[in-house]
Amino acid sequence: MWLRPLSERDPPVLRFAAALAIAAITLGGRWLLDPLLGSRQHYLAPTVTAALATWLCGVAPGILATAAATAASLALFVAPRYQATEGIAGPLAGNAVSLTSIACLVFVVAVLKRFQREAQSQAESAREAELQAKRRDAYLREFIDHTSAVVYVKDLEGRYLLVNDRFGALVPEMKDRWQGTRVGDWLPPESADRVAAIDARVIESGESHTFEETVTLPEGPRTWVAVKFPIVDERGKTVAVGGVSTEVTELHNARAHLERTEQVLRNLIDVQEQEKQLLCSEFHDGLIQYAVGAKMLLESLDRAGLAPADAASLGEAIDALSRGIEDGRRVIHGIRPAELDDLGLAAAIQSLVDDMEAAGIEVAATIDPGPGPLPPAFQVTAYRIVQEALSNVRRHSESRTARLRVTREGGALVVVVADDGVGFDGRLPGPRGFGITGMAERARLAGGDCVVEGVPGVGTTVTARLPIPAEAVPGAHGADRAALRVH
Repeated sequence: MWLRPLSERDPPVLRFAAALAIAAITLGGRWLLDPLLGSRQHYLAPTVTAALATWLCGVAPGILATAAATAASLALFVAPRYQATEGIAGPLAGNAVSLTSIACLVFVVAVLKRFQREAQSQAESAREAELQAKRRDAYLREFIDHTSAVVYVKDLEGRYLLVNDRFGALVPEMKDRWQGTRVGDWLPPESADRVAAIDARVIESGESHTFEETVTLPEGPRTWVAVKFPIVDERGKTVAVGGVSTEVTELHNARAHLERTEQVLRNLIDVQEQEKQLLCSEFHDGLIQYAVGAKMLLESLDRAGLAPADAASLGEAIDALSRGIEDGRRVIHGIRPAELDDLGLAAAIQSLVDDMEAAGIEVAATIDPGPGPLPPAFQVTAYRIVQEALSNVRRHSESRTARLRVTREGGALVVVVADDGVGFDGRLPGPRGFGITGMAERARLAGGDCVVEGVPGVGTTVTARLPIPAEAVPGAHGADRAALRVH
């Protein structure tokens, strides 16, 4: 306790007791020195008490101890040395001056004590701030060294100011030798030039940017997604460039593989459509035409000389050929409608609407593919989505009405097919039907999307948005230029 000043955090009883103990000790010391000092130092004990008690125990304990020491000094040293017969004006004046001096001393010590507390508080705050800064720097360093991303800071000249351990793992020769070097010291020239160009763009714009950059390392090219950002000073001036690069080489390779696979799938679909078109042409121009010719020959025979049984058999043969021709034409139309090749998308979709109405389902349709022609493969995608959606209405919805809208909106063709049937709960898990999956995959391969939404008892809506390819140019089939509205 005696080695340090007491503070307000210490118990008050302890501080007041310590102050009174200081007063008792000083009075005892003054009493022992009384034979030497005599009457010359009546207020030595209160003075020493005021200074020590105020400094060590605080203002309030110091005042209490000083008052106690003053009262004791008056009783022990002052009163016995003045007789009632003597004049008291001089002693009273001297005592007043002494007591005033002691009060001033208490005030001065209290002020000094306050300054000391403030200085100690500031020093403690500075030490705490320094410790927090060191802990923060340690946490940050641990974080950036243990992350799988590459973290770095460069000055405006491209010199490294900070790199993490991951950077050193990628370029082992950089370890412990990166300070002040540039990217060109460690990477091939073409990679270094690309990185420097990106850094320059960040410095020039003063904004954060996200890039995908490929860097050639000894083990081969590696791809990163890099977030680069300017580091500014208190005036808002860019003084450095920071970056966090996350390696996505495997993701990049998987994406490239997926793109190649999707391109193969698109080619297969195109080949399939071409084969369908070829087969339909061969059936229509070959087998169907032979059947039509045979039917015409049979119809031209003179039945007058035939026996009734032979005439009946001839009629049955003609009827069988008629049914076969009709079935063949219907199959050809289902596989590849001639309207899609001859008249365009609008006419082919209108043919689907006619088939729906022939089946007893009324369709309110708006078909307006827009003013320009659409690539053949794109038309097939849109047609197949409409075909599958209308087929689902007929087979599953139990609805007698449907709505169809095919319109060009901005740079996309939007297809909407809706019904008022039984619907379904799209929130329930479970596999989707092949038709829904097929529509979604066709839309995705075309760069768009297809969403099927259902509400039990309300109906189902199919919405497909297909970005129109860049090769679509003005000038179209007459059927595609006109908007067809059927109610």
